[in-house]
Amino acid sequence: MILLAACGGDDSDIAGGDGDGGGDKKASGLSGERSESPDKFAENFQRLTGVELRPMPGEQFGTRLQAAGEPDRFLRFGVYTLIWSKDDENREKLLGKGPADDDGIHWKKTGSSYTAIKSYGSRLVLRWVGRTQKSLTVQFERLSRVLEAALEGDSDSLPEGEQPCADRDLNPTKGETGECSVEGIPTTFVNADQTLSTPVADVRVHGMQDTGEFRFKGLAPITAKGRFTVVSYEVTNKSDYPLLYLHPQLQIGDKVVPENPDTAFLLPRSRSLPLPPGQTIKLRTAFDVPESLDARDGAFVLPAEREGKKDPTNELAQGWIRLEKAESKLPAAPKGTSVPTPES
Repeated sequence: MILLAACGGDDSDIAGGDGDGGGDKKASGLSGERSESPDKFAENFQRLTGVELRPMPGEQFGTRLQAAGEPDRFLRFGVYTLIWSKDDENREKLLGKGPADDDGIHWKKTGSSYTAIKSYGSRLVLRWVGRTQKSLTVQFERLSRVLEAALEGDSDSLPEGEQPCADRDLNPTKGETGECSVEGIPTTFVNADQTLSTPVADVRVHGMQDTGEFRFKGLAPITAKGRFTVVSYEVTNKSDYPLLYLHPQLQIGDKVVPENPDTAFLLPRSRSLPLPPGQTIKLRTAFDVPESLDARDGAFVLPAEREGKKDPTNELAQGWIRLEKAESKLPAAPKGTSVPTPES
C-alpha cells in the first residue's frame, strides 16, 4: 500500500508535477547538491523511496540510519543497515580488513549467510544481508541505485520508473500518461480508454458502475458501508508463470481501497485462477468506496512486476488505470457465468 499523503500537501503536491511543464528538482526535494550530512542524505532517501530514516544511538563508528517503520520497502530492497561514518578511519573499520571484490563489496560471513558491505561516497556505508552464497540480487541493485542518487541529490541516474514524478514533471492522476515513482514504487499510468501494458500483464478496463448492494440468489443482500464501485476488466498474463492472484485496489487521493472480500468470490470470471501464461481472463471486482470519495477521481491499480515465480505484488511496481474516462456501465458478463446484478 502506498500512502501518498506522506509527500505532504494537497493533491498537486502529492503528484509532484502538473503534467503541463514547469517541474524542477526543487519540487521533489532533490536539489542536485551532493549530500554532505546524514540528515541531508536521509531527506533525499525518503524522497526517493518513501522510507524515513532515523538516527539511532549506540553506533560507535558513526550515525546508524534505520527505517523508522512502515513503509520499509523490504520486498524492494531486502534487509540492510546504513551507517554514516565519523571519518575515514571509522569507515575503513566498518568495511573490514578483507579486500573488496570487483564491485567494491567486502563480504563478511555471519552465521549461515553472507553480508555485503560497501561504501558510497566518503562516509556512507551499507551493510546488506545476502544469502548463503556471495551473490547479489535485484534487491541489492535497486538499493544501490537509490543510495547513489540520494548521495548526489539527483535522480537522473535512475530508470524513469524509479524517478519521483515531480522530477519527471508528471502527475499520476491527471495530465500526461507515463511512468514515474510514487512514494518509491515504480508506477505506470494510463487513461481508462487505453490498455495498461506492464511486464506482468496487459489490462483493459471495460466499464464501471456504482451500487448500494448486491443480491445473490439464495444469499442475504450484501450492503456497502459506503457504496460499491464495480469495475469490469480484462487481464492477459504476459509473464512466464501462472498468475495465482491479482490483488486489485483503488487509489483515490491518499486513500487505498482494497477489493471487497465479501463479494470477491461471487463475482464472475471466464475461468478460475491461476491464469496460465499468454491466457486472458475477464473479471469484475467490487470496492466499498466511502461516500465522501468518487472512484472516478482515482485509479484502478494492479501489481506490475514479479520476481521469478513469486506472484506479482504492489510493493514492487504498480500499474494505474485512471477511471475518469471509464464507461459508466458494465458490459455483458462472460458466457456461462451466473451474474449477480448490482441493485441501484
